[in-house]
Amino acid sequence: MTCLVFALTALAMLPVLSRGEETNLMARPMPAPKPALKYQLLPELAELNPGNAAQNYLKCFMEQRNFFFGKEAVADRARYQTMPLAELPVNKLRDYGGYALRQADWAARLDAVDWQNLQRIQHGGLGMLQEELGPLQVLVAALRVRFRAEVAERRFDDAIRTAKTLFALSRHLGEHPTEVANLVGLWAAHVSLLTLEEMMQQPGCPNLYWALTDLPCPLVDLRKGVQGERMLMAAELRPLCDAAPMTEAELEGFLSRLSGVLSFAREQSGRPPRSLRNALQARAKDPENVRAARRRLVESGCAEDRLKQFPPLQIILLDEKHQYEVQRDERMKLLNLPAWQIESMAGSEEHISREDRLLADLLPHMIKLRMAQAQLEQQVAVLRLVEALRLYAAEHEGKLPAKLSDIPVPLPADPVTGKPFPYTVDGATARIHGSRKPSADRAVHYSITIRN
Repeated sequence: MTCLVFALTALAMLPVLSRGEETNLMARPMPAPKPALKYQLLPELAELNPGNAAQNYLKCFMEQRNFFFGKEAVADRARYQTMPLAELPVNKLRDYGGYALRQADWAARLDAVDWQNLQRIQHGGLGMLQEELGPLQVLVAALRVRFRAEVAERRFDDAIRTAKTLFALSRHLGEHPTEVANLVGLWAAHVSLLTLEEMMQQPGCPNLYWALTDLPCPLVDLRKGVQGERMLMAAELRPLCDAAPMTEAELEGFLSRLSGVLSFAREQSGRPPRSLRNALQARAKDPENVRAARRRLVESGCAEDRLKQFPPLQIILLDEKHQYEVQRDERMKLLNLPAWQIESMAGSEEHISREDRLLADLLPHMIKLRMAQAQLEQQVAVLRLVEALRLYAAEHEGKLPAKLSDIPVPLPADPVTGKPFPYTVDGATARIHGSRKPSADRAVHYSITIRN
C-alpha cells in the first residue's frame, strides 16, 4: 500500500501545478540572441557523456546527509524557495550545495536513464516501495535554491546551466515506470518554470523565446508511468487464478489482501468504509448474478466448460477483474489525445459508479493526470508569449502589440483548448489568460507590464 500512499499524495499535489490568481510580471524589451539558440533549456548532445543518469542522481546524497536532511538545512531551504529574490543571502548561497549539486549537473548530462526497477514493478504490487522519489524531491528543492540565487545575482549563464539540470531531471522522471515519479517530474518542471519566470523579469535577462520553443512537448511524459501502474495492478491481481478452480483458503488469502488495499484507498480519498466480503458474498449467492458474470467472461474469451468448475465467488471476482480492465483501458486510451479532446470523449471520471464495481477505487485518474500535464504545457506556452512580447517591444520602442497576430514569430495556442490565448492590452500592460477545463483545478493568468 506504500505505492498507493505515494500516488494519492502526488494526486493531491496536482492542483499546485498551476495557479488561478493573476501573476504580475515586470518585463523589459529584449531582442532574440544571436545565434537564436545560444541559450537552451535542456543539455545538448555535445554536453552529454556516457552513463546512467538515474544512478548518478542518487550519488548526490553520498556523505551529504546534513546538507540535504539536517534540520537547519531543511528549514533554510524552505525559506530560500519562497522569500523575495532581493532578500536572498546571495553571498551565503554562492556555490550552494557544492559538490552534491555539481553531481546532479553531471547526472543530468549523461546519455541514458535506467531506473533499474522494471522487473520489480512487473513482479511486485501496490505495496512496492519507490525509495528514490523522496530524496529526488529534496534534490529538486536544493537545485531550485541554487537557481534562485544565481538569478538574484543575475548570473544568467549559471542560472541557465541549473535550469538545464532541473528540466533534464524532470524529463528523466518521465522515464520512470511509475505514475507517482512522473507526477514528481511534472512538479519539478513546474517549480523550475516559476524560477525561470522570476529570471525573465531581471534586467539584462536574455530573451528565451526560442529556448522555450525548443523544449519538447510534452516536457514530462506520462506513458511509462501509466503503463507501470498497469503492471503493478496486474501483479496485485495475479493470485486470482483463471486457469483452475481456487480453494476456499486461496480465495480468502486473495480477499484479505485486496480488502486492505481497497479500504486504504477509500480512506485516503475520504470515502466511507465498505464491506467487501458482505458485498461479494451476497452476489455469489445470487444464481442469476453468477450466470451473468459467467456469460460476460465467456464473451471475453474464457472457456465455458472450465468456468463451470469454478466456485461462484471466483466467477464474481474474475468478472470484476475483467470489468476493471475494460474501464481502465477506456481511460488509458485517452492519454495521448490533445487536452481539449479528452474530456469530450471521456466525460467525467466520476460518472462511473464506484459502488457498482469492486475495483473502481483503483482505476487510474487519467483525466486529472492528463490535465496536469496540459497545465504544464500551458505554463510553457504562456512564458513563450511573454518572451514574444519582449521581442516585439524591443523592435517597437518598448510598445506592446495591439493584438497577438502582430507579433512576427510563431505563437502557441492554448494547449488546454487548442485555441488562441485571450489577449488584451492597456498601454504598457498586457493580459494573457489561460483557458480552463472543468477538470482542471486552475489556469494561468498573466499581467505583463513592459518597463523600458
